[in-house]
Amino acid sequence: MNAADSHDSAAPARTLVTGATGLLGSNIVTALLARGAKEVVALVRDAAKARKLLPSDPRLTLVIGDINDVDSFRDELPGTDAVIHTAAYFREYYQPDPDVNLLHRTNVTAVGNLLAAAHRAGVPVVVHTSSTGTLSAGPAGAPADEQTPPAHDVERSAYRASKVRSEAVVREFCAKHHGLRVPIVLPGWMWGPGDAAPTSAGRLFLSIAGGTLPAVPKAGNHVVDARDVAEACVTASISGVSLRRYIVGGSRHDVADIAARVAELTGAKAPRPVPIGLAMAVAGGMELVAKVTGREPVANRKSVDVLRSTGYPITSARAEHELGVRFRPLHETLADTASWYRERGLLPASATTQTRK
Repeated sequence: MNAADSHDSAAPARTLVTGATGLLGSNIVTALLARGAKEVVALVRDAAKARKLLPSDPRLTLVIGDINDVDSFRDELPGTDAVIHTAAYFREYYQPDPDVNLLHRTNVTAVGNLLAAAHRAGVPVVVHTSSTGTLSAGPAGAPADEQTPPAHDVERSAYRASKVRSEAVVREFCAKHHGLRVPIVLPGWMWGPGDAAPTSAGRLFLSIAGGTLPAVPKAGNHVVDARDVAEACVTASISGVSLRRYIVGGSRHDVADIAARVAELTGAKAPRPVPIGLAMAVAGGMELVAKVTGREPVANRKSVDVLRSTGYPITSARAEHELGVRFRPLHETLADTASWYRERGLLPASATTQTRK
């Protein structure tokens, strides 16, 4: 048996997953069940939505609750072997006026409350999901790794800053309390099936498929399949070292290349690659339209700026070596994403017809 096989062969007997209907959370639920977990507890806010998105399995229990209200799920923690925490507020990247107070409560304050509740209940491990957005570029052109500090301008993004602060909360808690193991997983830009919310990636995918996005920035970023991140999180719950960071970043791709592949898969016209400055102007126009119509834009200036400022190389060598992470190729991720959206009737009729030729 090779290293990857051994990593994939086990799961905690009983795991609670926060943010269980999100892109990452739903894939973690699926991964846990596939690995033979005896019970998976999915923390969700909408049971009807969860039943549509999550597998139908007698081992899966839905618990209605909110990460910002630990009392709503506190009773589920005793007897739990692991908590995998994925719930987060990331609307900054597609809302003209995000609720920064809610963002802080969800991404920072709730982390400390969850750790405290889990520790009191005797939960042995909480896997904390952070972000590669907490990293800056590596020194002298080298890839960023787990020791790379945050960028000096990280405060320009409330989301990225909140992830830096959440990691600080984890370190401070573990310094004061012993007995709770907290590995930290840092995903890249996640894509893949299960993006129902959708995230910025799903919005980009659907807008290209629908022909409503005229241009994309000449920029790139590390793209990773959410299913690969899910496998890393499950393995980290079993063998991840406390306070050890694991970058799960996938491979770097130009946004224009991603857009062209999505267009090919959905029979749409590929958006035109434009310089960052022009992309910022287009995003600003989307924000103005959104304020008038009340609809959320596909992207805003903040999301374009993040693409500009986080496109540096990163390495996932530690996660590959210690967690047995393997990365799917981009074409597989995008093809599976297209199939997932198509099965749920979320692609335009023209795209559905053309992709079935």
